[in-house]
Amino acid sequence: MKELEKVLREHREAFDDHDPGSDHFENFLGKLNDEQKKKSLFGMSRLLKVATIAIFVVISGITGYQIRKMQSPVELGLGAISPEYQEVELFYTSNIDSQLRMIERMGSFDNKEHQNILSEELKEMDKRYNQLKQELKLHPDDDRVIQAMIEYYQVKTNILNRIIEQLYQVRKQTKTNLNVSA
Repeated sequence: MKELEKVLREHREAFDDHDPGSDHFENFLGKLNDEQKKKSLFGMSRLLKVATIAIFVVISGITGYQIRKMQSPVELGLGAISPEYQEVELFYTSNIDSQLRMIERMGSFDNKEHQNILSEELKEMDKRYNQLKQELKLHPDDDRVIQAMIEYYQVKTNILNRIIEQLYQVRKQTKTNLNVSA
């Protein structure tokens, strides 16, 4: 490094004598502009790549969602029609669930035949309700189907109430018979 400095100092006059040509600054600005254009094209290229990837990800996500939506069976009930029907459906389903739990706690009928008949009737009612759900899927604005679904809940609730009353009466009768025997 010191040798280079020494050479520059000794021959300083030779460097000062030669001025750059008149077109030197124009060439310099031209090369500078070319370099900036390359950088902006490179930046634009990168931006286009990122945008392409983002669009690809979004389209893939939408396509995947649509495929899953088509593959999964849509369970359409009253709740899918409107918030009011969702409230009605929630009321009845929670009521029916609590009645079924109460029946389990109270025990079953002494007669297995009665218990089997009850079980088959409830299964048949549920089968009819599933048919109504299929009908609702085809005709979501049909008030008759909606009313039939509400009536299903009402009938099932009434039947379960009667069963609970009968089980209560059987229990009461059994306790009375046990008290009399003792």
